[in-house]
Amino acid sequence: MKVRRNYLMFYTALYTIFTLLALSFTVSVQAKDATYDYSIYKYSLSSNELSVYTQIYDKAMAFDDRMFNLKAPLTEAELSNTMNCFFFDHPELYWLNTSYRYAINNSHTVVKLQLKFGIGPSEFANANTIFENQLNQIVTNASRLSSAVEKEKYIHDYICSNTAYDEDSPLNQSAYSALTSSHSVCAGYARAFQIACERVGIPCYYVTGTSRGVNHAWNIVCIDGSYYNVDLTWDDVIADNFSKPSYIYFNKNDAAFAADHTRSDYAVLLPACN
Repeated sequence: MKVRRNYLMFYTALYTIFTLLALSFTVSVQAKDATYDYSIYKYSLSSNELSVYTQIYDKAMAFDDRMFNLKAPLTEAELSNTMNCFFFDHPELYWLNTSYRYAINNSHTVVKLQLKFGIGPSEFANANTIFENQLNQIVTNASRLSSAVEKEKYIHDYICSNTAYDEDSPLNQSAYSALTSSHSVCAGYARAFQIACERVGIPCYYVTGTSRGVNHAWNIVCIDGSYYNVDLTWDDVIADNFSKPSYIYFNKNDAAFAADHTRSDYAVLLPACN
């Protein structure tokens, strides 16, 4: 049996209180707007892929970094698709790396998978306190504002004001980097914005594609029933260059974004921004 390594790189409903029994600590989360299904990407998956998707979630929650047998065998393309959809749907699993290892049989079918963790169980309690305190501060302040767009703008401004783009930043594919270390890349910006918006009841999706010829990640939000594109990374870069907040990529329709953004094939699942 061969083992292969795969690295996902992105330049780039209802929350409950859940308990990690095996590790004896608790992660606190807040309520989402149950009108919307925040895990939209999973609906593109086949039954076999969805079975593995659910298995990955359970393993991630248990910090299980052992190689495990898949509930359903997948092709390598199906595994890649499943992993992408999983990470797009779950910004709250900030301790899980977007890299993984897998084993294939003689028919080149994936039969085993091994997850990797950027934050381990021994580090989690302290890391989660830092992460939740920072996120709760943003959510509390945003929640004091009256309208959805004001809340969204506060989150946008906070992340842009307190994060700098840095490809060498640790855990840069995770919301953790943007919310706690002040350095990240587009994936970290987008996931931090996604989870903060979700915490205040604003539907927010993670979008992948290209921008200006490079792989990139941004967001789509739903504000008062309408969908908009938001790109914190480019707004932050522009703000740094001009020393003032930028909203050039804030709540724009698809026509405006088409000038320098192209969605990936995954984005067919996401709403149009008209």
